[in-house]
Amino acid sequence: MLSRVADSLYWIGRYAERTQTNAHILFSQLEQMLELSHKDAAYEKEWRAVLTICGYIEEYETHYKVGVLEEMVRYLVYDANNLNSLMSTVNSIRTNARHTRDRIPNELWEEWNSLYLDIQDGAYSNEISVLNTTDFLTHIRKTALTSTGAIDSLMTRDVGYQFLKIGKWLERSEKTALILHRLLEIADHLEVDRALRLSLRYTNTVDEYAYRSSVLTIDSILHFLISDAKCSRSVAYGLHKIKHTVYDIEQGLTNHNVENMYRTLDELIALTNVDATTLTIEEKKQWVNNIRQSCTNFGPIMAQAYYLTPPILVV
Repeated sequence: MLSRVADSLYWIGRYAERTQTNAHILFSQLEQMLELSHKDAAYEKEWRAVLTICGYIEEYETHYKVGVLEEMVRYLVYDANNLNSLMSTVNSIRTNARHTRDRIPNELWEEWNSLYLDIQDGAYSNEISVLNTTDFLTHIRKTALTSTGAIDSLMTRDVGYQFLKIGKWLERSEKTALILHRLLEIADHLEVDRALRLSLRYTNTVDEYAYRSSVLTIDSILHFLISDAKCSRSVAYGLHKIKHTVYDIEQGLTNHNVENMYRTLDELIALTNVDATTLTIEEKKQWVNNIRQSCTNFGPIMAQAYYLTPPILVV
């Protein structure tokens, strides 16, 4: 497969996962907002966390003021200058899908292109209101879910499918680690219980966790979202999926770049196997931060191995 085709499919996987997750987080936060007063200390803490998880807080602060809901939503949803805004990521998915139309199901192209055209036709204006924004977020989430179904039901299980899935799993692992890292950073100010519940809500695992456990502690949540091989949004789950898929692509062949990627991936998986119950709270924070940073660093290493476009790193 040409590297440019693999590159586009890989980035469809990454941008689609990012778009779906960020839309879910924003939807959840807007719902949560109804319970918080603008004067509540948790209000600004939580929105700062959302800005760092879904965007770039330093970039945001050069243009807008933290605490003003309309400006935060505009930046995360509509700002074309924000590479992680939902408008930007939908555009990126559509561009990469257009470049690979002969390798993806037509239904996948139609879903994202239809959403893109609705945006271009002004179906969702950038006039900020909770109703208008939640309607837009709902449309995005439905498009993402339908697209996932089209991929799983209709796409040929060839190398292109594998690169698309690798993009999805890497994006998901990195995002889960980022969510935990940012929430642990503010746990002292937000109350630990609240931070833990937010981590489940932002990763869309509230129901799954409740089904699996009745205990809500830092250790149990960290195990669930980092090490649990049965949790589809855990860091370890995504990394193991990447490892098995890469082995399948390579069929036993290796070169220097691939060996470097294997070694880095094994080190990262080993990092997720640490027993968090033996760590102090500060050591837990540092452990999660190391996992987040390692996930972020793995993207360029994989890009080098397969001649893909390296991600833009904003740390």
